[in-house]
Amino acid sequence: MEEKERKKKRKPKNWGLVAVKVLCFLIVFALMLLTAFVIYRMIGKAGLEKHARELRATHQAGIQSLQSRLNEGVPQGEELVLAEGQIAYQGKIYEYNDDILTFLCLGVDSRQDIKKEKTPGEGGQADTVILVVLNQTDQTMKLINISRDTITKIKRYDTAGLYLYEDDAQLALQYAYGDGRERSCELMEQAVSYLFYGIPIHGYAAIDIRAVSELNDAVGGVEVTVIEDLSRFTPDLALGNTLTLTGRQALHYVQERQVETEEIGSNNLRIERQKQYVLAFFVKVKQETKKDITLPISLFKTASKHMITSVTADQAAYLSTIALECSFSDEDMISVPGTVEQGELYEEFYIDEQAFFDLLINVFYREAE
Repeated sequence: MEEKERKKKRKPKNWGLVAVKVLCFLIVFALMLLTAFVIYRMIGKAGLEKHARELRATHQAGIQSLQSRLNEGVPQGEELVLAEGQIAYQGKIYEYNDDILTFLCLGVDSRQDIKKEKTPGEGGQADTVILVVLNQTDQTMKLINISRDTITKIKRYDTAGLYLYEDDAQLALQYAYGDGRERSCELMEQAVSYLFYGIPIHGYAAIDIRAVSELNDAVGGVEVTVIEDLSRFTPDLALGNTLTLTGRQALHYVQERQVETEEIGSNNLRIERQKQYVLAFFVKVKQETKKDITLPISLFKTASKHMITSVTADQAAYLSTIALECSFSDEDMISVPGTVEQGELYEEFYIDEQAFFDLLINVFYREAE
């Protein structure tokens, strides 16, 4: 009887109060996550800026080299007075834009696991070489595609990893003379920085090109209109077809090249396909991220299984938010200008230096005040 009385005296739960408490908890928890993410991004940003300061001294030599090349043929008395770190070009004074972050992205063609160390000479080649340039001030992103066949200075090593000599060869070969991992990426970073007159490169990422299949499917496929007939690899990739690429189709689209034809420049045609695919992929990622904000993180995890990178997780968190806020269109996909010639064995790409100077000024420099 007393038990029944006690049950009667119990107050009913105030479900409205419970809901408020749960809501408050969720808000606090969300704020804690947001604060942690902001701190994480700040740590990543600080690391990148520290690396940039370390690279700045190295860039001075490149600036001086570029300046001397630009001033060749300028009559005496017409040179402009420059402060340290400035260059003169076409009657104006420019300075390097320190708000820029530059990253080297490599697509490696190798039949072996990119995570495993390899003997120099057996690490595969860098079939795709792209500089990703993020301007934090005006929130723009540019991708500079560098032909793998570009003739430049590379360092040769023997199978024991001992330095032999330096000579002119295709840029893609530099990757093979490392260990197929970090050392290969560092050698490529040095070679590309040299090619760009010492432009600071803040980090690198080399990915087994076969990872394209997984990344493509992770965003639900990427739609393209086929711009070069690749039906010999798969019938769906006939010229003019519009389709949403599956993983295997995407790999064919960005990797294959028509080397059997008599016409030279097959890599240039592949570069155009890669530019088209990267733009479409980036647009798809932005669309899908609006539905799932965690998508960039999951893509990074997917890529990590096939990737060697100097970019830390906190830096990746900072960069992903910057990149997703940047404007990006087909006009921001730039190819290093030059011409293709048939060498003794393989195609060779030679840079048009005057047009290349224009590219450097437009992308990496700003007019001095």
